[in-house]
Amino acid sequence: MKLESELAQSIVNKMMSKIPYNINMMDENGYIIASGSSERLNTLHVGALDAIRQKKTLIMERSHGENGQPGVNMPVHFNKNIIGVIGITGEPKEVVPLASLLSTATELLLNQSYANQQKLISETYFNRFLYQWVQVKNALEKNQSLLIDAQKLKIDIFRNRYAIVIKGRHLSNFPVDTSDFKLLIASNNLIILTEYVGNIEKYKHSCQKHKLDIGVGQNTTRIGISVAEAQKVIELRHILHNSEFKYYKQVRLIDKLLSSNLPLDPLIKRFASINQTTAGQELLQTLNAFIENNGNISETSAFLHIHRNTLNYRLKKIKDDLQLDPHNYHDLFHLYIGSLYFAKFVYEQGK
Repeated sequence: MKLESELAQSIVNKMMSKIPYNINMMDENGYIIASGSSERLNTLHVGALDAIRQKKTLIMERSHGENGQPGVNMPVHFNKNIIGVIGITGEPKEVVPLASLLSTATELLLNQSYANQQKLISETYFNRFLYQWVQVKNALEKNQSLLIDAQKLKIDIFRNRYAIVIKGRHLSNFPVDTSDFKLLIASNNLIILTEYVGNIEKYKHSCQKHKLDIGVGQNTTRIGISVAEAQKVIELRHILHNSEFKYYKQVRLIDKLLSSNLPLDPLIKRFASINQTTAGQELLQTLNAFIENNGNISETSAFLHIHRNTLNYRLKKIKDDLQLDPHNYHDLFHLYIGSLYFAKFVYEQGK
C-alpha cells in the first residue's frame, strides 16, 4: 500500500483548517508529497528520512536552519511497514499528541482504503467468474480456466443447477438465497443459479408479487444452456401472450418448432392478410381458442361465450381463408404451427 499524494494533501488541508500548525506528509523515501507550504512539495525532508532510517518518531526541540524547525516527525505504518512520515512544526509538547492522532487516523484511512480495494478486487474476480460460468454450453472439462477459478473460490461447478432469468426494474435489491449465485447483467436483467426447487418457488412468488418476468431453464452443469432456455421462456411468453409459461419444459416443443425454420411463408402471409381486419383478428382469436381447447366445440364456444353455430361458422370461414380445415387433425396441426410462426412474426415486427 502506498501513501498517495492526493489523499495526503486532503488530510493536510483538513487538519490545517483545525489546528494552527504547518503539516508535512512525506512518502516512504522522505520526499514531501503534501504540505501546508506548497513550495516544499517534492523536496527531501531530512528529518523524515532520519525517522524512516531509525524506524521511530523523532522530536526536534530546537531550530536547525530554515527547514529544521522545532516539531515532530512520526512514521506512518501499514502492515508493519513504514510507508510515510507525518511532520508537524511547533512546540513538541503541543504537536506530538496531534501527530499521534493524525498518524492513527491516516493508518485507519489507509486500512479502510485497502479493505475497499480488496473487496472490489474480490467482487470483480467473482463476477468475472460468474460471467464466464453462465456462458458454458460445452463440457466443463474443456474450460480449464473456469475450473481453476472455481477451485480457488471453492465452488463445485459439477453440481447440477437451474438457471433462472428475471427481467424487470430495480433488480439490484432482488432477494436471493445465500445458497444461490446471482449475476446482475444489467439493472433489468438478473441471472440466478440454484440447486433447489424450493428456492425457485420463492423467486416465482416474488416475481408475481412485483410483476417481474421469470424464466427457468433445465437442471444441468452446462449453465449456459440453462440460461439460454430461461431467456427463451420469457421471450415465448411475450410472443404467445401466455403468462403460464415459467419453465423451459413447458415451451421446449414450441421452441424446437420455431427454431426449425419450416417453409411456412405462404401460410404466414395468409395469416397476415386476415389479420388486417377486425373480423379477421376475431377469426385468428377463435382459431387459437379452438387449439387451446383441444378442438372441442362445446368447450371452445363456452370459452368464447358464443353459440356453437357461431363457432362452426367461424371455423368454416377459417377453412376458406386459410385453406386448411380445423376439423382435420393434420390441417389443425398445420394451423397450430402456422399460428406460432405468425405470432413470432408479429412479435419481431413490433420490436
